[in-house]
Amino acid sequence: MAVSPVMHAGTSKSAAAGTPAGNSIDDITNNFMTLLVAQMANQDPTNPMDNNQLTSQLAQLNTAAGVQQLNSTLNSVGTLVTSMQQMNAADWVGRSVLVEGTPVVSTSEEGNKEFALSLNSDADDVVVTLTDSEGNTFTGHLKPVKAGVHKYSLADLTDISADDLSAMENKTLNLTFSAQNKDGSVPDIVALKKARVESVSFTQLGAVLQLGVDGTASLGDVYMIE
Repeated sequence: MAVSPVMHAGTSKSAAAGTPAGNSIDDITNNFMTLLVAQMANQDPTNPMDNNQLTSQLAQLNTAAGVQQLNSTLNSVGTLVTSMQQMNAADWVGRSVLVEGTPVVSTSEEGNKEFALSLNSDADDVVVTLTDSEGNTFTGHLKPVKAGVHKYSLADLTDISADDLSAMENKTLNLTFSAQNKDGSVPDIVALKKARVESVSFTQLGAVLQLGVDGTASLGDVYMIE
């Protein structure tokens, strides 16, 4: 006598009237045992239940129970980790972070002269293009640059002519970057800007850093915390 499949909803309703339906492993186990007892009580003596099939289905039931418990545990751990990340993000308020964006520097005496970038692989040469408010462009170089996140100052730039240095005085400049290697390969490069974390908001998708005029950023958007 064959044992009915454990997960067959239609069988559970017809074989055991009044058996509660449910999706939890406890409900499924109770339904299975109710069906099993009913089948054993009503089996044909000349065609008894197949013990191998019964053992196989019991093993499947135990496996399903273990998987459900594991999933429940993982979900709980994931929720805990997310909560901890969100609470830790609150400690970032008042600190500066580096996120993707256009760096802005100033050549005035008290102006910001620092900028940052991120490389996915080593580069023999990084070309830095500086553009002023009138659209004039100036070019400098960084050689070589290792993979990773790096901070530089305008003083680190090389190969800038004296005329360009004079023309750049007391100006605010936007920076863009390109990278290249001697073998012709082109590493991926990301320009980074500095922003201050003014507050942190919490959503179902995680913590969101409020950066004032620089917008917002998720934790995954941050390349460096200062």
